Amino acid sequence: MIKLTQNTRVGGDETTGYSVELTKEYTVKKFVDEVVSNEGEWGSIIVNNDYSSVCKYKWGKLLSELPLDVLDKKVVSATASGGWSRMDYLLTVE
Repeated sequence: MIKLTQNTRVGGDETTGYSVELTKEYTVKKFVDEVVSNEGEWGSIIVNNDYSSVCKYKWGKLLSELPLDVLDKKVVSATASGGWSRMDYLLTVE
């Protein structure tokens, strides 16, 4: 389970930053699968701040794929930013 806790003020664009608590171990693939399972959300998932390793999702569907070489990597930590129904995740992996 992924637990979000607001850790910044709400900005002028109505978005805010979140810390992400990972209640179990995740690979990138498992993290993406869990995020995408929330059909009321859309956004991006970025791996290691590398914008060539980004996927977009919307309403329970992946709109783009991450490179295969990152899918099995272990997620070490994550942060998020968003508001309304958008949520972007930044993953740090091994």
